[in-house]
Amino acid sequence: MLRFYADSMLGKLSRFLRFFGYSTLYRSEETVEAMIETAQINDLIILSQSKLVVNTCQKQNVKAFSLPTSSIDEQLKILKSELEIEFVVPPKEMLCSLCNSNISKKEKDEIIDKIPKGTAQNYDDFWQCNECDKIYWLGSHWENIKRIIERVEKGKV
Repeated sequence: MLRFYADSMLGKLSRFLRFFGYSTLYRSEETVEAMIETAQINDLIILSQSKLVVNTCQKQNVKAFSLPTSSIDEQLKILKSELEIEFVVPPKEMLCSLCNSNISKKEKDEIIDKIPKGTAQNYDDFWQCNECDKIYWLGSHWENIKRIIERVEKGKV
């Protein structure tokens, strides 16, 4: 599976890619040189809004893609087109949107004291990050994600 390293302007895209099971490091303070070195060592594809960063990567034989838009719809469309990425809702696999770690299915009674009461009443399927303990469920935010993916899939972006 493809793995990515997104620059500091692509935080939302990083979370989306993680939702769909694509390991995605997110550059917050690292230098471009450190980012490139990490990408080389770990066989990562660099994603950036900066043409300068992409050109620097390509000069060093590091695979990189320019995503010159701030629209998540457009960014996903570019990745789908260039890398033939499939986005399935709900995804077959997910990674933690915060820390990029694996998540595990949890029984509601295991985490009942960690979720809002209304959430516990309305949802039965839960997952928890193995590292940072963030809890996930297929709530209304997934309807928003699904609409975005439908637009991308139908070419209505």
